[in-house]
This record gives sequence, structure tokens and C-alpha cells, in this order.
Amino acid sequence: MMRRGFTLIEVLFALAIFATAGLAVMRTVTEHIRAVSMLEDLTFASYVAANQLVLLQLETDWPPAEQSRGEVEMANRLWQWQQRVSRVEDDDLRQVEVTVALAEQPEDVLYRLTTFVGRPHGG
Repeated sequence: MMRRGFTLIEVLFALAIFATAGLAVMRTVTEHIRAVSMLEDLTFASYVAANQLVLLQLETDWPPAEQSRGEVEMANRLWQWQQRVSRVEDDDLRQVEVTVALAEQPEDVLYRLTTFVGRPHGG
């Protein structure tokens, strides 16, 4: 009498194929989650930098050429920003560079934003 079914070798081979495919899917999902997390960090870091530049532009005083730093909370995380104002060839402009990092990793700059600020009228 002939039996119908799979041999043990066939079953083991099929399991090996499914295991390999499963590992590939898991690796892809892990990389996707890591990329989404990094994009989230970059987005919030850009918000922190933009907020610092807006605060600087709201100031009525001409920003002195100096460096300042601070921390701010956004999205339940603590962010460290550093702002550097420097002179340029045009005496009516200042270059402003803001860098942002997570407070727990201040050496790892996530975002850098550079702009120019004009001298306020009457100043």
C-alpha cells in the first residue's frame, strides 16, 4: 500500500526555507522600525532648531557674535541645542547656526540649521 504525504527530508527542507524567509522578513521589519525612529528624531530636532531661530528673530536686539546653548523638552524628550552667531563680510548680517542633539547623546548632532539674520531697523 502506498502512503501519501511528505517525507521527513521534505518537511525539514520546507521548514528551513520558511525559517530563512522569516529571518529575512524580521530583518526588514527591524530596519524599517529603526529608520522610522531616526526620522522621528530628525523631525523633532528640526523643530527644536527652527524654534530657536524664531526666538532669535523675535528679539529686538542685534545678536552679538557669541555662542550659547541650552536644553528644551519636546515630545517627552530632552534636547540640547547650541547656537553660534558669527560675523560675516556684510556688517548688516549675522550668520546663525543652530545644532541640536539629544541630551543623553550631546556629541551626536542630529540636526544643523544655518541662516542669516539682518540688522534690525533703527539699530
